[in-house]
Amino acid sequence: LFRKSSSYRLGVGVFILGFGNISLGRDVSMNRYSSLTSDRGKITLGNRVYLGDFSIISGDDGEVSIGNNVLIGPNCLIQAANHRFDRMDVPIMDQGHAPGKVVIEDNVWIGAGVLVLDGVTIGDGAIIAAGAVVTQDVAPYAVVGGVPARLIRSRYEDASIRALLELAWWSWPLE
Repeated sequence: LFRKSSSYRLGVGVFILGFGNISLGRDVSMNRYSSLTSDRGKITLGNRVYLGDFSIISGDDGEVSIGNNVLIGPNCLIQAANHRFDRMDVPIMDQGHAPGKVVIEDNVWIGAGVLVLDGVTIGDGAIIAAGAVVTQDVAPYAVVGGVPARLIRSRYEDASIRALLELAWWSWPLE
């Protein structure tokens, strides 16, 4: 079911558009029918990124940057741009896109069915609950969920979070 190499694993039906605008780190896994589309934008995946079944990362007209050690569950959508809709005299579908950027830092877990919209940064160590719609930045080590996503709790106390961010063990070289 998978094609393997030292740096990636691709499942059945994986779709990639815009190879020249996509950068993959080591040990990237893209499961069944997941896709990367960036023919008019940029996508960067760090080391040890896992993309679940039927998930889509779209860098079209924008930029998506994903750090190291990131789990993205099945049926997720990460979208770097949005439709323009400011003109009254032009149908929305003809107004083009407003470019945006999505940044997902290191050691993040994104649950099944999550939607991440343009302009969002998800901090180190954050957890996004299944089914959430992320429309605002997520602090490091926060657990968020809901529509729109709201803070549920912090994973650790502030002093521990500061120590973890200073240590940044997830950015150490792979052996």
